[in-house]
Amino acid sequence: MSLGRSLWAASTVGYNVAYNTLARNAPRAAQALQRLTGDTGRGKRCVAEAAGEYFVAVASDFQAIAEHAGVVAQGEDLYRDRTVLELGPGDTLSVPILAQLRGAKKTEAFDAFDIQSRDRAYLDAIYRPMLGLAGYEKRRAEGLSLHDACAMHTSLEGLERGGRRFDLVLSRAVLEHVRDLEGLFSSLSHVVKPDAVMIHEIDLRSHGIERSHPLDFLSFSESTWHKMSSHIDLPNRVRAGEVLRVAGRHGARVVYAGVSHRIEPNRVAEARPRFAPRFRELGDEELSILGMWFVQVGPNHPAARDAKEVEPHALPRAWA
Repeated sequence: MSLGRSLWAASTVGYNVAYNTLARNAPRAAQALQRLTGDTGRGKRCVAEAAGEYFVAVASDFQAIAEHAGVVAQGEDLYRDRTVLELGPGDTLSVPILAQLRGAKKTEAFDAFDIQSRDRAYLDAIYRPMLGLAGYEKRRAEGLSLHDACAMHTSLEGLERGGRRFDLVLSRAVLEHVRDLEGLFSSLSHVVKPDAVMIHEIDLRSHGIERSHPLDFLSFSESTWHKMSSHIDLPNRVRAGEVLRVAGRHGARVVYAGVSHRIEPNRVAEARPRFAPRFRELGDEELSILGMWFVQVGPNHPAARDAKEVEPHALPRAWA
């Protein structure tokens, strides 16, 4: 390993181990620090009207993917008459609010990282332009009241105890932060209806842990990565194939998957010699996938009958 790479690795490990230790021993302090430093999960500049535009686009992307996957008909509103759960809403409840305005019966949210903003002025500066951009000009004053009406869960146990059964589960750039994907999908199987739809977009990129290659973050050993990331929002490093396998083990069928971000497969070879053993056995095509949409349905959903095995080495480009 070159001196430059060694110095990068040492400084990266040192900083993240220290931050992770703080989060493990004082989680409330770490989460308060995230809120204080403006860690929104979507970039520090994505606030106020820019954040409103972002969330309107997110709600529209879920609609587009649902139509492309065939789990709603063209022109049928994804949210109408459904009970909706969003995973990982971040520091606002924007998607649940938009779902409610589009006709959802009820909306709730789950996020193990409690970074939701308590600043009413900050939230209102997002919700008001967001509702205007979404076509709800006459309801722009409702943002905070709809925010307060949305139940927020911070543990899977609490989510299950809530007793709600959901028709629609949504997540965007969330699953890559979940340490126990098996546990999450197991819990979801207990809180969704038999004909539920679940739509996920997972960001498989490095989240800034790279020196000269997008896959540099796969070079750290499992034990080192655990010390760096177990209690903070660095990615879990799960690759596309494992995500799809875990998601499909708990009753729901994967009916669509498509790549949102990737590098050329021949670029994987540049970094492969440095990979931790866990990743060396995976093929170039799978490792080249840096983002993916996928859609699941419950066993009683009509689309479940035609579901076929999804192969990560042959995923098409996502429609949205």
